[in-house]
Amino acid sequence: MTVTPIRSNVVQIERLLSALSAGDDATVLGLVDPSIELVPLIVSAGLVPDAYRGLDGLRAYLEDAHAVEVERGFVVTRVSGAQDVVVAFGDLPALPDATTAALWVWRLRDGLATHGTLVSDEGALRAARGADADGARPRAPLRIALPALPESAADARQAVSIWAHNVKLGVQERNDLLLAVSEAVTNVIRHAHPAGPRDAAFRLSAEVGSERVQVVVTDDGVGLGAGSPNPGLGMGLPLLGTLTDGLTLVSPPERPRGLEVRMRFAFATLTA
Repeated sequence: MTVTPIRSNVVQIERLLSALSAGDDATVLGLVDPSIELVPLIVSAGLVPDAYRGLDGLRAYLEDAHAVEVERGFVVTRVSGAQDVVVAFGDLPALPDATTAALWVWRLRDGLATHGTLVSDEGALRAARGADADGARPRAPLRIALPALPESAADARQAVSIWAHNVKLGVQERNDLLLAVSEAVTNVIRHAHPAGPRDAAFRLSAEVGSERVQVVVTDDGVGLGAGSPNPGLGMGLPLLGTLTDGLTLVSPPERPRGLEVRMRFAFATLTA
């Protein structure tokens, strides 16, 4: 089946997820790039050793009802995207009579999906499949891009919250992480693009090591110290300094434009 790519990546992913849920595998295959790499939850949770790659790999995944049943149950609640990334938020049936929050992160090229990763509570799936916790894979980084619009602050926070389900954090540590993400992203939305958010976007990455969590928020806006009509530029930096164990700001001339906020968290539970 041949599907002509459409302009909106968001609409393209909405079509793909709808087809996946409905079991319309021909449409799914027509909406992905031949080099597709798919990381469904069974891979993230360590129940399958490696990602599904290429059209043959995707066909094998779609034909295995036991493998694809989790993603077919994904219920989309919101889709957002910027640049070549689309993020779909929703709910997933992880256990009988229970759901858990989840998000798909898709990358596209020329309107076709080249990579898709489902992020959710891996422990819930492992428990449902009767697997022990020792087989879980190391937590993969989260990498998303979102439009520089007010509603994206909540989207970024929710994305990190879902990703952090699989990171061993205490309640206060989790709250500090999410508050720092909200503050950094809100600063981008309010101050990075004073001329207006037309096609403006920001990128967020989160990764965990043996002793720290690092979150990086990057924009291509006017940079730190440039004029902004919105009051409060820089007022959130002391709060970020309090919430994090390391805060680095990178702006011109160290980078061509915009601002990169690097936040490091040395949470005690990571080394307990």
